[in-house]
Amino acid sequence: MTTVAPITLPTNNPEDSAKRQQILAGARQVFLEHGFDAASMNDIVRAAGVSKGTVYAYFPSKEKLFEAMVYQDRRRQAEQSVIILDDGRPVEQVLNELGLRMVHLMSSEESIAQVRIVIAAANKFPEIGRSFYEAGPAFAIGRIAAYFRKCMDEGKLRRADPELAAFQFIDVISGAVHKPCMFSAQDLVATRTPEQVVTAGVSLFMHGLAK
Repeated sequence: MTTVAPITLPTNNPEDSAKRQQILAGARQVFLEHGFDAASMNDIVRAAGVSKGTVYAYFPSKEKLFEAMVYQDRRRQAEQSVIILDDGRPVEQVLNELGLRMVHLMSSEESIAQVRIVIAAANKFPEIGRSFYEAGPAFAIGRIAAYFRKCMDEGKLRRADPELAAFQFIDVISGAVHKPCMFSAQDLVATRTPEQVVTAGVSLFMHGLAK
């Protein structure tokens, strides 16, 4: 798996960190409203309430600013949703809770909007797509794979490739909610709640890895 380093500005100055976050907040507002191509650095400068020179002191281009914003947002979202409470409960219960948190995040309006913008930009700027993947999906896969590996070692799941199992788990529990949202077709699956989708997905997944 390709690893992409986080986009950070080395600094020990709290004011620098606060200013960087101010710029990223302004950029987030502009990118979500206008998309990547239509957003301009002038728009971002106005939204952030800083000078253009300040923006360029932190980010050399619109592409690098968007990349940094995508990495930060996706990593924060992944850390908040991919929480595995491994406290001795049955694996199926742990996965149901995990799956529901992930599905709610992945189907949120802001998450869907950001994914669409990243997909549109990634063909021209592949580093943006890689940064998004590293911060979100790859992080989630790594954390879930570690849990699966532990369960396999303890005999709770049959032996399999933990990383591949993590890929498949995410697709099984999220596809029926996330994909319709991506294509503005939520009405086609409106009869199924996220809870129903996750419960069915976890059950199917568990049958595949059951001892």
